[in-house]
Amino acid sequence: MCESNKTGYPSIDKPWMKYYSEEAINTPLPECTLFDYLRNNNLGYESRTAFDYFGNKISYGTLFENILQAAKAFAAAGVQQGDIVTISSVSTPETFYAFYGLNYLGAVSNMVDPRTSTEGIRDYLLEAKSQIVLCIDAALQKMAEAVSGTEVKLLVALSPADSLPQPKKLVYRLLNPQKRPAAIRCRNWGEFIRSGKDTIAEKALYRKDVCCVIVHTGGTTGTPKGVMLTNDNLNCGAHQCRYSNFNLQRHHKWLNIMPPFIAYGIGNGLHLPLICGQEVILIPKFDPKKYDQLLLKYHPQHMVGVPSHYEGIVFSKKIGPSDLSDLISPVVGGDSMKADLEDSVNRYLHKHGCRHRVIKGYGLTEVNAAVAASASEQTNVLGSVGIPLPHSTISIFDPDTGAELPYGSQGEICITGPNTMLGYLNNEAATAEILRAHEDGQVWVHSGDLGHMDENGFLFIDGRIKRMIIRHDGFKVFPPAIEQVIESHHAVKACCVVGVQDPDHAHGKLPAAYVIFKRNVTESTQKILEELQTLCEKSLAEYAKPVRFEYVSEFPLTPIGKVDFRSLEELAKEKQSA
Repeated sequence: MCESNKTGYPSIDKPWMKYYSEEAINTPLPECTLFDYLRNNNLGYESRTAFDYFGNKISYGTLFENILQAAKAFAAAGVQQGDIVTISSVSTPETFYAFYGLNYLGAVSNMVDPRTSTEGIRDYLLEAKSQIVLCIDAALQKMAEAVSGTEVKLLVALSPADSLPQPKKLVYRLLNPQKRPAAIRCRNWGEFIRSGKDTIAEKALYRKDVCCVIVHTGGTTGTPKGVMLTNDNLNCGAHQCRYSNFNLQRHHKWLNIMPPFIAYGIGNGLHLPLICGQEVILIPKFDPKKYDQLLLKYHPQHMVGVPSHYEGIVFSKKIGPSDLSDLISPVVGGDSMKADLEDSVNRYLHKHGCRHRVIKGYGLTEVNAAVAASASEQTNVLGSVGIPLPHSTISIFDPDTGAELPYGSQGEICITGPNTMLGYLNNEAATAEILRAHEDGQVWVHSGDLGHMDENGFLFIDGRIKRMIIRHDGFKVFPPAIEQVIESHHAVKACCVVGVQDPDHAHGKLPAAYVIFKRNVTESTQKILEELQTLCEKSLAEYAKPVRFEYVSEFPLTPIGKVDFRSLEELAKEKQSA
């Protein structure tokens, strides 16, 4: 075990290493392609189930066969090593046959949210110079419009029905007849696979630091960017979870509700459980309101979600007295979970027989979604997102001077380790802003998140630097500090503070608070808002007091369930100009 040097700096002490076994610390990181890591970890287990897709049990042997068929079809279509193929789809088996098939050839999967606007998709296609696009049928017509003016020559239509068991497949086909766009060459999945039947797919050799997948940032704090991740990023991320304190057994079931077009979904929701040999339950269209039904139907040992998903479970009436003792890893990530919700979820899980508390994690797209977790009882501290994974280093730095800060100091969370992305696609300026070489010679990812770390290595998230509100006089206002005060009111369930333009100055912004009330609140909305104003006047500095309080029934959310701060800012801007 590693012992702390007690210098007071996390990057030197690495106090979290005391919580890891010698195996977790010393097992070599994988150096291979995604496909090889998947195949090598499942040799001899080909008969076990890889995917449960609406009752269709697809074995690992069948998975490998279908990946090879996909690789042959791509090869027949002219895809070569380094080419970028765009996949705009949901979690169906074919999506993942294509993903690993492209990896087999050494090509790159450009993962795009099918809900993206036509113009947004076109921008992604032009940026990637894709000539082949795979698209889910629900977005096929939009995609046909988006490819206009791009280099795309072939459109492959995927359908959730492609792997459905009968008679579900017939019902889907009847209710969703597929109309092929006339403006571009289009094939369905079956035709595409048959086109490569007699083609030999040449397997690419592993190369270090080469992009294998592009995922896009959410754009809630700026313009979406294409994050280039490597075989090493995804493999090392999965390896660290596999050999850390997670209880990941081959016979376990993993409920995958996260979409494949985010790092959280493709890395933690898919690649991790597959290299562990688990049965992955694929949910192509996740409805948060039906999360409870999925738990009761499948009884998974592991699942990943965001805080809003777990909030829905706590208030579920369908679960009732049902037993949740099968659940081992109720993982939450994607956004910070407030301590009161965490406590409520833990009490709910305990009441329903689950022997484990909710497991928080931390990461961002630029580090393959996860670099810290509270995977064991020892490291699961209320309010903390856990400790760094065994081969990752996290520390706190002064955002102004760049100096590393000691334990307990608030600053920018920075990360270094094998999960670090190559960079942003065709965006050197943005890459240089987030990837910076420090005096220690390491390249650190500057997360833009505010946080602090204690002497045991527990990481706490305090907010986002980019959400920081700068007034006309230069004073910096941090929304989380205001939100904490407002959420202390007995009637407030949640609060989100955003910056609005200062009407009295050409430059600078002021804080505005949007609040959601708890259920069964009896006081009038006006009375509560007045009390919140009084509370802030007593508890906050003059420059940090919100200039506006507004009640909303719910916050706008991003596709994965995070609070969409930019939408709230736009709403505030519209109200100002009205």
